[in-house]
Amino acid sequence: MTGQTQVRDVMVEMTQAIRSSQTVVAARQRMQGDMRVKSLVVVDDNDRPIGAVRYNDISTAEAGGTVGEVTVAGVPTVSPEQSLAEVSGLMTEFDVDRLAVVDSSGAIVGELTRSALSHAERSDSSAVQSRETLSDANVGTQTPVHQVHQDMKVVGDDGGNIGKIKDVLSDAVSGSLTHVVVDTGLIFSHEHSVPADLIDSVDGDVVHLKVEKSDIEALPDPKPDA
Repeated sequence: MTGQTQVRDVMVEMTQAIRSSQTVVAARQRMQGDMRVKSLVVVDDNDRPIGAVRYNDISTAEAGGTVGEVTVAGVPTVSPEQSLAEVSGLMTEFDVDRLAVVDSSGAIVGELTRSALSHAERSDSSAVQSRETLSDANVGTQTPVHQVHQDMKVVGDDGGNIGKIKDVLSDAVSGSLTHVVVDTGLIFSHEHSVPADLIDSVDGDVVHLKVEKSDIEALPDPKPDA
């Protein structure tokens, strides 16, 4: 990424917020209704963000509990003026798929989703250097930090097979690895954009991740408009 794209350029209207006083059941139904939503921004009675609730947290919570009881506090908000480079690692750090965007008074003005962030990273890289993917001229190119290339096997931290590398995305300026696109499909293609910080190690032609296949399948499709 160039660092020039700002949050305001890709943020959308806030649609995935829930009050802390609402029930866990309500949150679970919200997320089950849209399987691409793996977390919700939690707001107080004044609609100010106070954290996030994740599907993994509510799936095992007591049905009679409230969202506030399972809220992950300390999830940061972002401002429209911040660059995407500044905030790109926050969602992975807190295991959420969206962040609240707030103005100078702390009021919500939108949300930044993981799919929008990933899509912008791909677009920025292409705009800067007309990046060729590993499916064409760069098939033999190895990405810095981790020696990752197309068709490498991907396994989870439990040793289970996840899929194979279909593409590798790098920072247009530094050349460092940012994401890998993993195809988890056996018959039909199911692609997921996996942040590079989820890579644990590379052993020969096998990429070992820090998470299991279910975690990867919760990540966005790198082609959200497809």
